[in-house]
This record gives sequence, structure tokens and C-alpha cells, in this order.
Amino acid sequence: MDAVWDGDGVADGFADEFESWATRNGGTMAERTDERLRCEFESSDTQMMTGVGVYEANGRHMLRFETVREELELKMLTRFEIGETRLALQSDKGSRMFVFDADAGEWRVEKKPV
Repeated sequence: MDAVWDGDGVADGFADEFESWATRNGGTMAERTDERLRCEFESSDTQMMTGVGVYEANGRHMLRFETVREELELKMLTRFEIGETRLALQSDKGSRMFVFDADAGEWRVEKKPV
């Protein structure tokens, strides 16, 4: 897995891959700055509107995931892996992982004791 963040905020490599992943899967970038990335997937017959973003707040690296029915914020997800439709973010020690499959509209959070 590669780094989401560098010394200047969101790593350029992550920002580029994140935007490509979103666009490839029918999403649009709502925001792209050095401190914040956010994309949105419009609702369809099989999926509700979904927003996925990362940002820096009070020295913490955050993930924000939201749908019409749910909101989720996780702290300190710092590593990423992006596939054709799948976005995976995890903490440095691997104790937490967020996975979202944009094609299927399915997501999960895994937490393991360290």
C-alpha cells in the first residue's frame, strides 16, 4: 500500500489515482486541494448517492464517507490501494481498513486489535 499523505498534505500520487478511480466509476470530483479530496457518485437504480473524501483537520488525517442513510468518519487512515472499482484505505499499523467498491456500491470497515 502507498501513502495517502505526504509532508505537504494529500500526496499527488494518491490524488491522481483517486480522481482516476472516481471518474472511471462514474463519479465526479467535488473538491481537490492539497488538504482535501472529495468525490461524489450520483444515485442510480442500484445505488444511492455516495460521497467519499479525505481531509486533514486538527493535525489528523480523516476519511469521510456518506450516503443518504449513513455518515462515517474515520481517523488516521494513511495508506491506500486502488483497483478498477475498489478503494481501500488503512491505518499505518493495519488496525483499521475501509473498503468501498464503487461499482457494487458496497462498503465495509474492518477493525483489528493491535
